[in-house]
Parts: sequence; C-alpha cells; structure tokens
Amino acid sequence: MKMHLASSNLESSGKSVPRGRGNSPQRTPPAVLRHSPPTVSAGIPTASRRAPRPSRDATLVLGAIPQETDLVNWALSGKRRGTLGGFPYVRGMLAGRPTIVAVTGIGKTNASLISTLFVGHFRPRQVIMTGTASRINPGVRNGDVIVGEVTCNHDFGSLGRNYAMEYFGAEGPLGDSSPIVYPGDARLLAAAKRAIRHHVPEVARHHSPPYTPGVRLGRITSGDQFGITPGRIRDIRRRLRPDLMEMESGSVAQVCWYLRTPFICVRGGSNRTQDRPDNDYRKLSPFAARQAALFTVSLIGELGR
Repeated sequence: MKMHLASSNLESSGKSVPRGRGNSPQRTPPAVLRHSPPTVSAGIPTASRRAPRPSRDATLVLGAIPQETDLVNWALSGKRRGTLGGFPYVRGMLAGRPTIVAVTGIGKTNASLISTLFVGHFRPRQVIMTGTASRINPGVRNGDVIVGEVTCNHDFGSLGRNYAMEYFGAEGPLGDSSPIVYPGDARLLAAAKRAIRHHVPEVARHHSPPYTPGVRLGRITSGDQFGITPGRIRDIRRRLRPDLMEMESGSVAQVCWYLRTPFICVRGGSNRTQDRPDNDYRKLSPFAARQAALFTVSLIGELGR
C-alpha cells in the first residue's frame, strides 16, 4: 500500500515513475488534452482542384472484382504478372501506354487499401476505376456507361428519420475538412469526351428489343450497402442526383485527391438500385462489366494518342 501511495504522489507531480521490466519510465497523461474535439461543417463539401504531383508514365486501372478487369487484362500486350505487398497485378502495354491492372475487392475499405498501396508505389499518371454499378437513375439502361463527371460518397454523415442523411465535412488526415464530392479530373474528362465520339458499344441482345448502350458523362455515388431501402434511395436521389450507385469509387477518388493523382471512374449500369439486388445483379452485371471495360480500353487508347 505504501508503494501504491508513493507512486500515486509521484504521478500527480508529473514525474517519471520506474515501472515494469527494466524500470522503463512511464509518464502521467496531461490533465487537459492539447487538441479540442473536431468540428464539422454542415453541407456537402466539394473537393477543390489540386495540381497533380510528379508521376511516372503509367495508367493504373482498378476494378473491384476480376469480372470487371478481365477484358482490360486481355487487351494488354507484353503481359507480366507481379505482386505488391502480396496483392496481385498485371502490367503491360495498351495502345502504347504502360498500364497496370489490379483488383481491389468489394467495398470502400478494400478499395482504399489497394488504391493507396498501388498509387503510392507506382505513382501513376492517372487512375481509372472500371466496373459495374446499380442504376439509381431510372433513365439508365443495363450496359449504359457513365463516366464520372462527379464521384461522391452517399453514406458519410448522420442518418436521421425516414433514412434522410445529414451530410457534413468532417476532419480529415491533415486537419482539413474532407470533401464528400470529388469532380473527375478535367483532362481525363476531356479525353473521355473524345473517346465517346468513336467508341462502339456491344449490342444488348439479351434484352427485348435489343438496343445499343450509350456512353455519357454523369454522376456516380458510393457507399458500403449492396441493397438499399426505397426511403434511402429517394433521399440520395434528391440530395446527390446520381446516375449510378456502387461501393468503391468514392473512396478511390478520395485517396487519389489526397495523393494528388488524377482520377476518373467508368461504370456500366447493371441491376436497378433496390433492396434485394442479388439475382438481378448476377444476371445483368456481366454485360455491364464488359461495356465499362470496353470503354476503358477506348479511353486508354485516347490517352495514348
């Protein structure tokens, strides 16, 4: 008991106290924290334009699952396989451009992990996210491709009554206010517009009547829900006006913004946005993934001109 009281007196005086093996000193935490709790800014903050950092001459293509990247891998010449931190990738040439292709896994955490690792190591000139997304805009058809003029996160904030989200900018890793909306890179969007003029999609023959999907610029939103309730859908449409919804590109856009790497998202519409999309997703996503990958190849071809 005497030792305990002595130790307590020493700790309250702020002096180091020998403790444990080797008598390593331990200090008493300060009574008042140096930093105050973070503040939040109500609203939907949009990322500012940032100058890209110095890069190497390579394009990084990411997809959440192999279905979304297989066709891009097929288009590569001089393919070489490798791993980075245990995560596989394929590299080669596409339309004269050095290209690296990797799979992130599903969800925002997996996407953040792989994009941070690969962007930090390879320092690519640009990042393209390709794949599928649900059609939250009723005017988008299966296989229609949306190029992300805007990419955003729809699940960051406080969820209120009737599934309405209160969005806000919260403290980021630099003590800043992290954005929710990330505009696509202006040069990549310009290249996408040029690629749209000569790109030829495949015909959707599995629909009756068949049709040729379109490619256009639009808005893409991300969140970690695969199925989503009608009330939540209505709120997202009202607040963010997206064309497509998926589970990765918002976080990849955020990583690229902080690492000052130009980013653009290319997504093909699969199932409609709904609370139980499983069967529709399995039926419609292969065609959507092909159309997004085909346009990604066309876009890289435009970058190689």
